[in-house]
Amino acid sequence: MRNLLVVAFAGLCLVTVATLALADDTMKGEMNQMKEQMKADKESMKADIKGKQEEMKGEMKEHKEKAKAKSKEMKGKAKAHKESAKAKGEEAKAAGQSMGQEMKATGQEMKDAVGAMGK
Repeated sequence: MRNLLVVAFAGLCLVTVATLALADDTMKGEMNQMKEQMKADKESMKADIKGKQEEMKGEMKEHKEKAKAKSKEMKGKAKAHKESAKAKGEEAKAAGQSMGQEMKATGQEMKDAVGAMGK
């Protein structure tokens, strides 16, 4: 009986050790699966982030291009306004000079007329 108990106990120990070894292998397999899943999720997130970064870069580039175009347009308008103001100034200057010449001529005519009356 004693031998039978020793054999049963030894068998129970072997079964327990074998079960623990199988459980350990199963856990290692599950851990590896979890690691691989986490790695895949991480790679997926990296790809998403890169995609969003590229999208943001494109939007920023588009915004810069619009700003540059608007700046060029504003500079063109300012230049056109400056040129038209300059042309108007030159016209006014020419008109002022001609008016000045007319006034000198009128003044001279008046002097001549006054001079002729006095003679």
